[in-house]
Amino acid sequence: MQTHKGRILIAEDELRVAQPLKHSLELAGHRVAWVTEMRELREAIHTEKPDVLLLDVSLDTDGLEFFQAIRFAPEHPPGGVVILTEAGDVATRERAQQLGAAAVLVKPIAEEDLVATVEDLLAFV
Repeated sequence: MQTHKGRILIAEDELRVAQPLKHSLELAGHRVAWVTEMRELREAIHTEKPDVLLLDVSLDTDGLEFFQAIRFAPEHPPGGVVILTEAGDVATRERAQQLGAAAVLVKPIAEEDLVATVEDLLAFV
C-alpha cells in the first residue's frame, strides 16, 4: 500500500504549467488535486483539505484576494499557501509576502525547487 507524504492542491488554469507541477509532486509521493477555476477552488479547499495549496495569482479572479480571505480561516492549509506568479511581477511577489504566503514561486517553476519548497512546508504539518 502506497502512503502519501502530503495532500497538495494546485489551483492553476494553465495546463502547460499545472501538469508538470502535478506530475513532479506525484513522483515525489504526494497526493495531488488540481483545479482550474476559483469556483472549484472554493469547494476543493474544503473537500480536499490540503496540507499545502499552490495558488496561481491570475486564476479566473485575483488569487491573492482568495488567499487573504482564508489566511486566518480554518480552511487555511496547515503547511501554507505557495503563490505562483509570473517572472517580473515584483509587486505581486511583495504583496504575497506581506500577506504571509509560505513561499512565492516564479513561473516557469523548476521541479527541484517545487518539490523542495513543498517538502520544507510539509515538515511543519
